[in-house]
Formats: sequence, C-alpha cells, structure tokens
Amino acid sequence: MDYIIASTVVTDEIRFADKKTVEKKAGGAGIYALCGIRLWCDSVMPVTGVGKDYEEMFGEWYQKNHISMNGLIQKDEKTPYNVIQYFEDGERSETALYGADHYRKIEVTPKELEPYFETAKGIYIFKNTSPEFWNGILPMMESSFQTRSRAAAVMWEIASDSTCPECLEEVRRIAGNVDIFSINLTEARNLFGTESLDEIIGKFRGWMGGPTPFAGQNHLKLIFLRRGSKGAVMITPEEVVYVPTVDHVNVVDPTGGGNSSSGAVLYGWCSGHTPEECGLMGSISAAMCLEQYGVPDEIGMEKREAAERLLAAMKGNNPNEK
Repeated sequence: MDYIIASTVVTDEIRFADKKTVEKKAGGAGIYALCGIRLWCDSVMPVTGVGKDYEEMFGEWYQKNHISMNGLIQKDEKTPYNVIQYFEDGERSETALYGADHYRKIEVTPKELEPYFETAKGIYIFKNTSPEFWNGILPMMESSFQTRSRAAAVMWEIASDSTCPECLEEVRRIAGNVDIFSINLTEARNLFGTESLDEIIGKFRGWMGGPTPFAGQNHLKLIFLRRGSKGAVMITPEEVVYVPTVDHVNVVDPTGGGNSSSGAVLYGWCSGHTPEECGLMGSISAAMCLEQYGVPDEIGMEKREAAERLLAAMKGNNPNEK
C-alpha cells in the first residue's frame, strides 16, 4: 500500500452552534486525511486500532470506496465515540465519550507502524508530542533512514494540545525528524506566542535547511501552514508560497478540512508536485470534505477527474499574496 494513515478512526457525533446534531458519522483525523489522499490516489489505507463494532458501522463505506480495512486492528469491543461541539465563535470542543484511557488503548503503536516505513511512499501521522509514541517512532525512523531502507516520506500533523510555548523545543525536535510538518495558524500562534504571520513564517524557516540543536540531522523539507478560509502557506528552505482556497465552496460541515488538506499535501509531495501544486491539492481535497456532513459518501473517478481539472485551472493563477 502506497499511503498509510496512522491516526485513530472514530465515530463522530457533531453538534453545531445552531443546535443541529449529526450522529454516527465515520470520523477522526485519520478518516479525513484518508479521504484527502483518496481523491487523488487509490492506494491508501488506515493503520490503527478499532472496536469490533467498526466494520458493521462503516464497512459498507470502505467497500463502496474500494479502501482496504486490512490495517485496522481490533483492540476493544467499541470504537471510540467522539462528541464534537461547535460554538458561535467558530471554536469547538471534542469529548471522547468512552474516556481518554479507552482512546489511548485504541491508538496505533510504533511497532504496528514499523513495517510500513520500508514499503509505503508516504505515512501520515496525527499526534501530539507523546513521549511514549515518539520515543518508539523516532529511533525507528532514523535507523531506517541511515540504512536507506526507509522508503516512506512522513508527515506529522500536530494535535492542538501540544501547540503551546512549553512544548516548543520538543515540537521542533520531532518536526526535524519528519519530512512534512502540518499545523494551522491558530496553533502556530499559540506555539510561538505571537500573532504575526511574518514572524511565524520566519521562525518556521529557521527550522529548515540545516541541523537543529534538537534533532541532529534535519530531514524537514516542507511546512504546511494552514490558514482556514485564507488558504495556506507552503514553507520550504528555498521559498514561501501562498495558496488560496477553492472559490464558491458551499461549506456544510467544517469538520476535517485541515486533515483532508494535509493528506492531499502528503500525496502531492510524494508524487513530485511543486509546493504550490501540493497546497492547491490540499485546498481541493478540503473543499470536497466540507460540502456535506461528515466524509463524502463516495469518492470515485468523477470526483478525481473534476479535481484534476480544477488543479490545472488554479495552477499559475495564484497571485502569491497574503
């Protein structure tokens, strides 16, 4: 399998600020990142734990979209159930109905991911700075890199609970060991303690292009700074590229927009696209995931062909402005 999604897949209950509630939707950062890649590529699957109830609830969706469930590992009777509450100001909270311990029990482990570093093209990881996880993953990644057995490019999309000034040095250390780092602007402001976009970009550029005091050899090649409705900033050692969102999207449900765009950026990068093209692919995947409640019912060739046409139309028309 070319692309591996290493993030918990859950059942979502989404409660909107207008009191509307949508129940029992396939959710979690992983399922949206998977959709973001699936728009462009068939060879993608999740690798994580689930409950015994997961296939009964969502197996039909996987079958319809020709997505393998072989990477799903039964670890409990029940799949995590998350309640997402949106507020009038656009902020949201997430509550794991079965508790944090149950959620941690279900999560993928470094050992379960180990085989894919040598066989996949890209691995998407959604995670905070958990020492238990990264102390298992980072030596494995570095060893496979040194022995040239590592085929996979790794994207880390950081979880918001680690985007605070106290976590800054650890975030930088981990980011220096991956190929792509994905973070949204609110999280970056919290991490660096500044509102200035220019200052944030400057700090991120300082993370790239040479060894870091925390990571030794620096593998970081791209930072995907997501700005919601304003698009994204693609930061590499050589350039900074601003990319827009897709025009005239009917946003029904904002859940998963960032995750789906991150998945698409990983695919684009591994496929040899330019930073601008990667960012635009992210915008296109996000737009697809915002147009209905939960994930799209079916992601087929019609959607892919439309996405490729849209990418061609958007390329080169980006004014590269803030």
